[in-house]
Amino acid sequence: MLAELLVFIALWILIYSYLILASVDFGASFYLFYGQVIQKRERIYNALDNYLSPISELANICFVLLFAAVLTFSPDISLFYQIPFLFTGITAVLLTLVKGTFYALAELLPRSSGLRTFCVAGNGLTGVLIPPALSIAMVISEGGFSGSRSIAFFIKQVGNSLYFWSVITVAIVSVFYISAMYLVHFARSCGNETLSDSMRNIALFWCMPTVAASGFVFLGLEKQNPDHFMKVLNFSWMFLLSLLFCLLAVTLVFIKRYYRLSFLFVMLQYFFALIGYSLSHLPYVIYPEIQLASNIVALSTSPWLILLTMVLAVAAAGSVLAFKRFMFVGKTAFQQSNSK
Repeated sequence: MLAELLVFIALWILIYSYLILASVDFGASFYLFYGQVIQKRERIYNALDNYLSPISELANICFVLLFAAVLTFSPDISLFYQIPFLFTGITAVLLTLVKGTFYALAELLPRSSGLRTFCVAGNGLTGVLIPPALSIAMVISEGGFSGSRSIAFFIKQVGNSLYFWSVITVAIVSVFYISAMYLVHFARSCGNETLSDSMRNIALFWCMPTVAASGFVFLGLEKQNPDHFMKVLNFSWMFLLSLLFCLLAVTLVFIKRYYRLSFLFVMLQYFFALIGYSLSHLPYVIYPEIQLASNIVALSTSPWLILLTMVLAVAAAGSVLAFKRFMFVGKTAFQQSNSK
């Protein structure tokens, strides 16, 4: 039982860390495309080019492959949901490989090349599509898709689901919001006030769509799975905490103070949203066929366990972001020394 609980906690931390880190990377790729190709302000947004790294692309591929492996771990999942998860896994893997290819070509081609501009655009736009592709698993977990006989039939099923569209919306909006909120702090810490101010405006723009998209998810959940929606109400305090941290983060960005603390609030905002959704989903992994053991469910709702998971998850994601900032500083210093 202890081993199963540790695996459960590790999955929470992994999913949360990927949620934060991938959103920052995918958003940075999109804003690089937006700034250099759409706005034609290459010098201002050049810092984002240095921020992105091949390590992140490799990490994305590893996570998606791990995600696909976990989906095939349970015999029940293979039996009842082979078609839905096959579609989800293939879509996520293909998008990740396409994004990695665009990134590699953009790094290798000359800056004046029109093909490089196309690759920067492809890298930015494809990255925004990966979180929605992965989040299809969240839609499947609410049940109603075990009878999918073919990929075409499954696509028709999810296309008619309001919950599917609400999850896709919040996944895309979250990429823009999380990355913008982080890049405000990142640019300020690197002394790039112009980029910081630009990202601040973008972050403030996306805060209201983020709140609206989150409300849209609850509406879609009520239509898709009324039982789960009623259980969500039992954990409403977690979602209220999530909203409170969102308001605190946006307020600090609005008054141009404590950007590092502001992003910590963003991380807590998404932690409580994720943990609230996950706990309200238990004991079901997928409604109604696949469940966790009752003893694991009882332990997972322990306040001490939630606190420990929060500390470890936030620390893990924060440490990776700090390491990437360290790598950015080193890469920038190396480029400046070579240009002299």
